[in-house]
Amino acid sequence: MQRKNVTFEQLSDIMAFRVVVDDVGECYHTLGALHSSYPTVPGRFKDFISTPKPNGYRSLHTTVLGPENQRIEIQIRTHEMHREADLGVAAHWAYKEGSKKVDMKDLKQYRWLRELLDILEQEARPEDFLENTKLELFQDKVFVFSPKGDLIELPNGATPVDFAYAVHSGVGDKCVGAKVNGRIAPLNTKLVNGDQVDIITSKTQTPSP
Repeated sequence: MQRKNVTFEQLSDIMAFRVVVDDVGECYHTLGALHSSYPTVPGRFKDFISTPKPNGYRSLHTTVLGPENQRIEIQIRTHEMHREADLGVAAHWAYKEGSKKVDMKDLKQYRWLRELLDILEQEARPEDFLENTKLELFQDKVFVFSPKGDLIELPNGATPVDFAYAVHSGVGDKCVGAKVNGRIAPLNTKLVNGDQVDIITSKTQTPSP
């Protein structure tokens, strides 16, 4: 067995859960409920529903802090997404078309392709780069969180100011600064998926004309 140097912080998949729901809306509602109940790990949110992996994989991934600050990785998907991830694209198409018979040869071919893509990603370790690139280039929305874990949907390229006004117009009018993932950030910072945004307000601040 090859030994790898892995830090304690990287062992985020010691405890993992998969939540399967009925539709896409419930996926995001479940995500919001989890983030409202447990502290989140910034930067660990991945939206593979709006931006699927090259192999067609769709799911929401997030990591929260459980008892004793143990990291818990959670996958949220619909029954359809779960079936597709488990059986492959060919089986998914057959199901959608109402076919009762699925050619196992076709299933194996699609499964082989899916597994090959997974192996390439895992061995070369490019997944974070690819995911972030796809999210920045092809996604027209970003999903960020308030300090309380509320999920806020914003257009791609949104800044902390946009976040403030999305929360409430009064918050936007009084906004003088922001923290992104716990650090002070310029108000023109472009937010990315999974960012946690905390708006700093001032009672003396007035909206710009």
